[in-house]
Amino acid sequence: MTDQKTHQGTDEITYQSPRIPFDVEVHDVPIVRATDDSLRGYGCLVADPESFTVENKRFEIVPWPHAGWRSLDPGTGDEGGTTEGAFRLFWHDGNLLGENLALATTANKYLLGLGALPSRSAMAAAQPRHGDTLSIDHVYVWYSDYHPDGGQLFYSEDSPFVANLAPALGDSIKPEDFTAFYVEAGNGLYIHPGVWHNAVYVKPEHAPTAIFGRQGKVHARISVRWPEEFNKVLRVPLSL
Repeated sequence: MTDQKTHQGTDEITYQSPRIPFDVEVHDVPIVRATDDSLRGYGCLVADPESFTVENKRFEIVPWPHAGWRSLDPGTGDEGGTTEGAFRLFWHDGNLLGENLALATTANKYLLGLGALPSRSAMAAAQPRHGDTLSIDHVYVWYSDYHPDGGQLFYSEDSPFVANLAPALGDSIKPEDFTAFYVEAGNGLYIHPGVWHNAVYVKPEHAPTAIFGRQGKVHARISVRWPEEFNKVLRVPLSL
């Protein structure tokens, strides 16, 4: 029990203050406009969040995995349903932070991406500003994850956002597998279970904002931390 608590505490700290090596390499992620065609295999655009629910069978919940040869009893293992709430996005000290209010947990706050890498901090200080808003065109992503237990939905009426996605490849994931998708304001995004992603990203001029989120209530999360495994970060464009 002590080891589990220690790991959880470390995980909370890590997701808010990751270690980024000064010699980390940068992988540039291509960006495309999000359409139902470009999102095929990842998910789809959402015009109305209420059209994606467990009840109408459009929001996917994956039956709980089991060991051994006996199968799950019919109608069991996928009864947890969904949870929903605001996903807060805001920029602070040149970095994009998020807070997932749909989750009843202390591990719901994240450093989603950096506006500049530590080795490029001097360059970041010299970036142009529009009024009092820092002009940032990319975000440096240090981790990605997927949910094996269910899909996930993001919806914003006011702000365009970018989602960084890779196919449901399981643990064999690489930086080259990712594509960024630009979603226009007034649209949402639904992604299938197992699809690699992060939260979503917005430019400083579109923040702070709170977008609507819905996901599986179990909230199983499997992640890759790019600097630790590949000595890389993903540079994701914030606009087309």
